[in-house]
Amino acid sequence: MSFLPLKVNGQCVADDNTLFTNMDAAIARGYPQVAHNQNTHTGPILLVASAPSVTGQIELIKKMQAAGAPVVAIKGAHDWLIDNGVIPDYALAIDPQEHRIAFYKPHKAVRYMIASQCHPAMFDNLAGFDVTLWHPYVMKGQNRPKNCMLIGGGTTSGLRAISLFYVLGWRQFELFGFDSCNTGEALRVNGNGLKDGDKLIEVRIDPEGETFYCNTAMALQAEHFQTYYDYLPDAVFNGHGHGLIQAIIRKRAKNMMELGNIINTQTQQNDQVSFIHFGDHWSASWRYRAKLPAGDWASLNDLSAGTLVFAKPQAHELMDMARAKARGARVIVDFCDDHFDWTHYAEALRIADAVTCPTQEMAKRIKALGYEATVIPDPFEYDEMPPHCLSVNLLWYGHAVNKQSLQRILPDIEEYPLRVVSNFGGAIPWSHETMLKEFARADIVIIPATDTYKSPNRAVEATRQGCFVVAEPHPALQGFPGIWIGNIKEGIKWTTQRNVWRNISEAQKFVMEKYSPQTVIDAWKTITKRPTTLDAAKSTGTAG
Repeated sequence: MSFLPLKVNGQCVADDNTLFTNMDAAIARGYPQVAHNQNTHTGPILLVASAPSVTGQIELIKKMQAAGAPVVAIKGAHDWLIDNGVIPDYALAIDPQEHRIAFYKPHKAVRYMIASQCHPAMFDNLAGFDVTLWHPYVMKGQNRPKNCMLIGGGTTSGLRAISLFYVLGWRQFELFGFDSCNTGEALRVNGNGLKDGDKLIEVRIDPEGETFYCNTAMALQAEHFQTYYDYLPDAVFNGHGHGLIQAIIRKRAKNMMELGNIINTQTQQNDQVSFIHFGDHWSASWRYRAKLPAGDWASLNDLSAGTLVFAKPQAHELMDMARAKARGARVIVDFCDDHFDWTHYAEALRIADAVTCPTQEMAKRIKALGYEATVIPDPFEYDEMPPHCLSVNLLWYGHAVNKQSLQRILPDIEEYPLRVVSNFGGAIPWSHETMLKEFARADIVIIPATDTYKSPNRAVEATRQGCFVVAEPHPALQGFPGIWIGNIKEGIKWTTQRNVWRNISEAQKFVMEKYSPQTVIDAWKTITKRPTTLDAAKSTGTAG
């Protein structure tokens, strides 16, 4: 079984206009509002959510509250706490739906911290009680409500509770009922389980570790919770009970202890370079971003090297990066895919001493995230063959993720013989030997446009093998001589009316100059050279 990084997309249950309408109505009621950061408090604050494990923690909650720690009830935990003899100091809600009024037993001793986006029914239910408004960050560029502090954070009430009470000055968060997973059939302390249509996701922190079963909202909460370690670096989290978030907290604590021990035993770093990649020769990124760049001057997957290049980073490699940094090694992270909405990609960006990528378009995307990337193209891997475009035998090859681009143009090329090499059903299975045969058989390699950040490696390899390339416009093909760039059908027709061997030769010369393994290796040698104090003195930015 293979394990993939968790990627869950979420969105609010109400549209932005509804949220802002609710905000305006809440402000009009005249409640006090959270307007600014408050001084830091010493000691813990208890955030109590309603996941099942909280049932075993009630006596500890009472004991800690009696010792002076305030208790925050998050939504449904409010009534459960009161039923079990705990009057919370605060209660929080954020849901905008009319039926989610959350507090059916409001209490005069509780201070209700209510998001202004909540439905008017929430405020009607709390009429006459101690209510304070806070304003959630809803959308990029938000300027409503006017001149108000906005509280950002994750997708759930529990995560926004961390954000809010951080702003209010607390730094030590004791988390109860933050399981972020099912316990048997139960999702909530009141016995509520999955909603109709919910599906359970299997989540593991370690490939061989415990399996947690989560719906998408809880999986997303667990993913976003980990970003709080970066956003709130001086916050401390302690998880009580048993669940996914508690396991994340324990794992983080264990990792930090390990890294601290590594830092305390730092040794002199070596000058070796190693490319780290999870794949093998069947993976294009392994060949283009690890094996070929390593050549005979660097190694593969040697985590003891003084400089490590993590190509196409994986979630489980974050700890390898952190260990390397802790012992004083240099970490370079190479991104060949735009997965920056994945948590581990964002974390890898933060960890990296230097960032690389194969195209200018990818570098632009990385720059928009606040990081500079050095562009190092994919090298070619095939030998150069003489030009041989004699007819209109077409070849399309590529990964199944690009299948749609082929399907889009099929109606335009149905009159021509076409062979397809890929990893989807009905295609010719890929292998290096197969590609040599298919390139030799083909006259024209067609390349419909794909994601703009993609590498031009298919055009490069087709050119090396003597085929003529007919491609749709793409940023990576700008300035690529000797190939057709435009409409695929028109390009094929244009090719039939000309001898394009000279064009192919021109393209081959360009490819040799720009994409040869040696040219690419030289670029990698430059970026992997460990900076010296002289280099730092020449830098225009902050050294280190």
